[in-house]
Amino acid sequence: MEFRPQKIKNLEIKNPIVLPSMVCFSFANKNGFVSSKNIEHYASIAKGGVGLIIVEATCVTKEGRLSLDQLGIWSDEYIEGLSKIAQVCHEQGAKVLIQLHHAGLRTPKNVSQDPITSSYYQKGDLVAREMSITEIQKIQNDFIQAAIRAEKAGFDGIELHGAHSYLMTQFFSLKVNKRTDNYGGTLENRLRFTTEIYQSIKEKVGNHFIVGIRMGCNENDLKTSIKMAQKFEELGMDFLHVSTGFDNTPIREEVPEKFPCNWIVYGATKIKEQVNIPVIAVNAIKTKEQIAYLLDHQLVDFVAVGRGQLADHHFVNHMKKDKAIVHCLGCKPCRWFFNGDQCPRHRIKK
Repeated sequence: MEFRPQKIKNLEIKNPIVLPSMVCFSFANKNGFVSSKNIEHYASIAKGGVGLIIVEATCVTKEGRLSLDQLGIWSDEYIEGLSKIAQVCHEQGAKVLIQLHHAGLRTPKNVSQDPITSSYYQKGDLVAREMSITEIQKIQNDFIQAAIRAEKAGFDGIELHGAHSYLMTQFFSLKVNKRTDNYGGTLENRLRFTTEIYQSIKEKVGNHFIVGIRMGCNENDLKTSIKMAQKFEELGMDFLHVSTGFDNTPIREEVPEKFPCNWIVYGATKIKEQVNIPVIAVNAIKTKEQIAYLLDHQLVDFVAVGRGQLADHHFVNHMKKDKAIVHCLGCKPCRWFFNGDQCPRHRIKK
């Protein structure tokens, strides 16, 4: 199977296969510093032929982590370790971005006893208080400074995490955001927290530095998500990585019977129809037949293969050479949620 090079802005990428951001729980240390296991992990997958690597969710503030062993980028002391990840990816010919993240109301109690979100939220044991304007500005600055550190560390760009129920999507979502000020109400206001971050980042980094966002195709509904995507394009975002939003409620639109992927990927194709910037599709894309369908029909620009590349670090090279791929077994729960070393496929790297 042959691939053509692709571009995001002026960044040339050798093929359209992406390693999406996936947290390697237990790899980093308890203070969020890069370990040798992090470096080896990304070096191995980069060696396997992938075009673009998006390094796992890396938190912009210590109090907003999704776990105690999440990678950090909230101070300059993290730059050295992160630069080693960027370096080993580049050495293998891959381009590399890093995902910037804040968990918001998803921050666990062993990280913070005072989780914050767009508006007061309570569902079962999940409770978070509304952010003040001062706190909004503080977290915005945390994202901006993190982007500057990412550029200093040698990354080709960043991905803002606006999906999977984390802080940015907590502003996008009508299920959470009940604010009555400039950060709530209309779609424009609900996007403001993120758009202001983007605008400030672009003022601080070089023109070559890529800035995109991971967003949901079901943020309130597909129609709203398409409007969000168009506004992000107007703003100047360099790419859209389409997944799920605040929750996993499926879109109402029916997926065609012959479409070989799920509703999340289908949502990405519908968003791509309405924008001109590159779109990355992701979620349960496991086979070369699915990848070929999406790319040959030009339904999206890039295809992200997550667990497939965790299971077989040489997924892309094996696909290109028509060699057997070591497929993910679909363990429930996935061993990578706890310790990637326990994955039954993790040791198969040839």
